[in-house]
Amino acid sequence: MGALHKTRLIAQFHIGNFIYKVSMVASGREVLLYTCLHGTVGVLVPLASKEDVDFISTLEQHIRTEQTSLVGRDHLAWRGYYVPVKSVVDGDLCETFARLPPGKQSAIAGELDRTVGEVLKKLEQLRVTASGF
Repeated sequence: MGALHKTRLIAQFHIGNFIYKVSMVASGREVLLYTCLHGTVGVLVPLASKEDVDFISTLEQHIRTEQTSLVGRDHLAWRGYYVPVKSVVDGDLCETFARLPPGKQSAIAGELDRTVGEVLKKLEQLRVTASGF
């Protein structure tokens, strides 16, 4: 015997308070738009291909080890504050790749078997195709 309507936990990520399911453009795919009480507005976008998921999650892991927080707090401990992160990549953290020193950018790009330009181009491509703009 179970509940008539059951839900599955697909993804888990500590972000904020209010979530809306919307399409950013008329014929675009749906995304989750969230807002927080402090004024943050963000979007959770599903990645379309396994290649994109592998690339962006590997990039996130490398940036997490290379870049430290201003207050010294572990990034994964913050995002998994209430519950562990599941099936979500922090795009804001990945976007900081462009602000890393050139040496760190080259090292991370080398680990991904790409050039720095290719990594930046892939990030821009994911940003543009994911949002529909």
